[in-house]
Amino acid sequence: MLKIVKNPRTDVDVQLLCDVFPDLLPDGREITHAQVEAALHANRRTARYRTVVAKWRRRVMRERCVFLDGISAQGRGFVALTPDEMVRYGNRNVRHAGRKIRKALAVASTPDDRSLSEETRKYRALLTVAMTKILAQHGDSLRDVSRALQPMKQLPRRA
Repeated sequence: MLKIVKNPRTDVDVQLLCDVFPDLLPDGREITHAQVEAALHANRRTARYRTVVAKWRRRVMRERCVFLDGISAQGRGFVALTPDEMVRYGNRNVRHAGRKIRKALAVASTPDDRSLSEETRKYRALLTVAMTKILAQHGDSLRDVSRALQPMKQLPRRA
């Protein structure tokens, strides 16, 4: 059995980032990769950087209720999302979950039964039923949630 040993330097580096960015608020500010790289003395393409930054982002979310989103920063770093943006982020992930379930169902249904073992066929049947039930029960709710954050469509003018 492989024993995973925790690197104590990771916690030290996470604390360093917390000290360098002590006043993080959910206000939309951007933290660039260059700022984090300078604090850590590590390149953003290294596993060390990714490990420390992931742990730091989880800690900031847990302790300060600030979500640092990398997608909103478009590759420049991280954005401390405002409360409204956090809700939109949740909506984006809920919509993504629906698409992932539909794609997983399509992929799992593709192989021919003859090419699968008996055990895998049983598992696929169980998986297919479960995913179909989830989509049937929650599909309308997922669509309603998606529509709720979209701006109202303007009605056409009558001439």
